[in-house]
Amino acid sequence: MDKNYLAPIASKSMVDIVVSRLTEAIISGELKPGDQIPVESELVRKFGVGRNTVREAVRILVAYGVLTIRRAEGTYVCDGFSPKVLNPMVYSIILRSGSSFNELIGLREVVENGIMQMLLEKRISEEQWKVLYQKYEKLRGYLMEDPPDFQKIADADIEFHDELARSTENAAIMIVHSNIVELTKASRLKTIETVIQKGDRQYLIDTHKNLLDKLAGTNMEELYQAINDSYFYWRGVYKDQ
Repeated sequence: MDKNYLAPIASKSMVDIVVSRLTEAIISGELKPGDQIPVESELVRKFGVGRNTVREAVRILVAYGVLTIRRAEGTYVCDGFSPKVLNPMVYSIILRSGSSFNELIGLREVVENGIMQMLLEKRISEEQWKVLYQKYEKLRGYLMEDPPDFQKIADADIEFHDELARSTENAAIMIVHSNIVELTKASRLKTIETVIQKGDRQYLIDTHKNLLDKLAGTNMEELYQAINDSYFYWRGVYKDQ
């Protein structure tokens, strides 16, 4: 019996529909991670579309990290979560105008609040605490240097937040977080420059230490407030753009 996703399709937006059909098949489990998809000639016949349409749809899904082509073997569903899957989300946010800054701030808040809630509920292991404090001390050390190296501080800040995401032990969350970091990298650097030029390095030291202190506790509201406090200058950078 023919699989549902291989039913013939209408002529409009054929490439997009082929992409959607294959994606839906993966989501529903008709195609599983590691499965080989039907060969090009079968997709052409089942979908009732041209070879170029199938090739373009496959090319898009390969670019998104959903499919992978193994030479002399065929095309397979990727076995694992690829960072490329979220690239379209990144580009759509970059290309939006007007309200996109507020939307990005909201997105970062939701994701980072979620990360902290997960960590508070699961409780961080002794080894994870050790690594987090190492990242914090590295950041604090760079902040104490004179003259300060803005880029080194920004990179250390990202390492600290990456480690928080990594501590969730959830690959999907780590990848979503890495995309948010990519979107906010320039504004984070600008924020650090602004804070230091205002003579408020202690703010960066205190807010990061406060995150760890609240994470060691049990009060989620206090942890949310610590996250919110850490955005004070960052929000200002976006308002000035």
